[in-house]
Amino acid sequence: PARTIISVVFLFVVVWVPLHTFGTLLGRKHNSASAMPCRVHHLRRQIPPKHWSFTPVMAGVAGLVPFGCIFIEMYFLFSAFWSYNKIYYVYGFLLAVLILLSLVVICVSITCVYVLLNAEDYRWAWHAVASCASTGVYLFVYTLYFYHTSQMSGFLQWVYYFGCSLNFCVGFGLFCGALGYFGASWFV
Repeated sequence: PARTIISVVFLFVVVWVPLHTFGTLLGRKHNSASAMPCRVHHLRRQIPPKHWSFTPVMAGVAGLVPFGCIFIEMYFLFSAFWSYNKIYYVYGFLLAVLILLSLVVICVSITCVYVLLNAEDYRWAWHAVASCASTGVYLFVYTLYFYHTSQMSGFLQWVYYFGCSLNFCVGFGLFCGALGYFGASWFV
């Protein structure tokens, strides 16, 4: 173990420290050469008032679009996962749906941020996350529907199903929200 620790420290000093120093110097040199395309005033501009339902309605409608992209595939996934005799075989199609979902989430996020910026609201970051993460809410509503149309019964099965479904939907919402934020930040 001592030889391994010494070799890791040696690699750290020989590889990481020079690369970090070189990257810092190169980044500072590149950053000083770039200029903003326009002047920015030091005072924030007041945001014009909007209707109170503008943001929640936009987030809700925006989450429906990516969910429409995946809900049929979710039926096959849930059937394979929660049924005893069904096996999911089409992983290539699942990859295609994931790629399509990623493109749709990025486009929806860019559209929502564009609408916000046209309304002269510069607070776009959390709106981009919320508009795409609301897909997880629609997915959880779909898991409610799937549970009531299935043959499942019993308290422990109910707890296990909704515990797993809630974890999956929260993770899915975070994935879509993060992807939407990165797409919107690329746009802005």
